Amino acid sequence: MLPSESIADFLVSVSSTEIIGPLVALALIILLALLRYAREGRNDALESILVQSDFGSPSAFRGSLAVEESQPGSCLRLRKSTRAARWLQFRYRWLMGVGKQGVFDEVKFDSSRRLVEMKKGAKQTTAGFSEFSAIRMRENSAGRGGGSLWHIELLAHGGRAIPFVSSEIDSRQASFEQTASVAKAVSAIMKLPVRVVVAGNIWTPGWPPKKPAASS
Repeated sequence: MLPSESIADFLVSVSSTEIIGPLVALALIILLALLRYAREGRNDALESILVQSDFGSPSAFRGSLAVEESQPGSCLRLRKSTRAARWLQFRYRWLMGVGKQGVFDEVKFDSSRRLVEMKKGAKQTTAGFSEFSAIRMRENSAGRGGGSLWHIELLAHGGRAIPFVSSEIDSRQASFEQTASVAKAVSAIMKLPVRVVVAGNIWTPGWPPKKPAASS
């Protein structure tokens, strides 16, 4: 039979383990939450890269809408006209749950009339460029498969965000650059700045960059 002192020591050690273990786990969870919070939000470096860089024609964009018409600085029309676009919109909405996203069948930006037209089925919504203050590219994690996708949104003066298209899933940098071509095209037509908001739960060493730098 163990001495009473040994039994007491054993009970103390067990109690310490039961207390310390959960506390360490809780501290780790809090640390990860703080890191995520610190990492997410607007990214000045990516906003600078978007302004400075040429990402090519938006017609190469692959996402929940396909670019059907593109006249630089004048007109951009996107439609859910391809099988890939229809599948991606269905997948994001019903299978993956990637947060708030555009569900339109067609979106058109027309500088001559200074209007954006958004169609869903038989319903069409028209809004003037003056109703919006900025365009936002918002990143979303692609989950366990890795990488990310980007939503493009119109920000109304009252703060309401209207997402209208999402990119396909790729590496953070590749999906950013592909989506940036569309965001820049819309920016040139609407004469509005683009805000870039990164997700805090995607861990990619070295990207996004910490300082503004030109990107091809």
